Amino acid sequence: MTFVVSNGKGGVGKTTTTTNLACVLHAQGRNFKVIELDNSNQSFIFNNSDFLTQDRAVSFKLDQKDQAISDMLFDLMSDNKLDYIIDCGGGDDTKNVLDLILPLELPKTYLIPTLKIKKYLKNAIDTFEYINDPQNTVFVLNQYNNFENIQSEFKYFFGDKEMGIKPVSPIFKTTKTIYMPFSDLFQIAEDDEQTIYDLASVSRGVGELEARQMAFELSKAIETNSPP
Repeated sequence: MTFVVSNGKGGVGKTTTTTNLACVLHAQGRNFKVIELDNSNQSFIFNNSDFLTQDRAVSFKLDQKDQAISDMLFDLMSDNKLDYIIDCGGGDDTKNVLDLILPLELPKTYLIPTLKIKKYLKNAIDTFEYINDPQNTVFVLNQYNNFENIQSEFKYFFGDKEMGIKPVSPIFKTTKTIYMPFSDLFQIAEDDEQTIYDLASVSRGVGELEARQMAFELSKAIETNSPP
């Protein structure tokens, strides 16, 4: 399977979505690779990760996109059990990458991360319509605080009859949707050049407060031992 994480707007959680998807695939024991295609890349730096190593996660500039996709196709032909995650850049970068990926005759799932703000949801719809593959496209509602109040938090996605708010698009009523919570642990992991899976692995079997303290202590240790 090839997973394509895209949105024409930057700062909506594409890299977080990509990294967390990689964690899920790793936890399932699946073989995968991650490529980022973005002129402002270098997001995938996980020097302290036990599994998201440089041979699994690489960044390319847009002028390297043809070579990157060619390498991906070669890998997929060599191993039909290999999963690929493609993180597209924001803005026009997204369309440039999608133009290469859309015609490929591969099983694909498109993930569109978005925030609750109205303008971001409009950007998500623009990306959805550009992809034009509803059956294989999933919206990722990013940074919710309380799942029980998800509809209230994402009013412009679900609509709110009491407030007279309609969904930004009727597409939202029928589309596939997953949810990704807000957590400062994502940022702690990224700051430590780890993934959330790596962070969780050092704190299994303890309570939340102790786990957070362990993560903080690990962060200080890494910072102290880092070269100047």
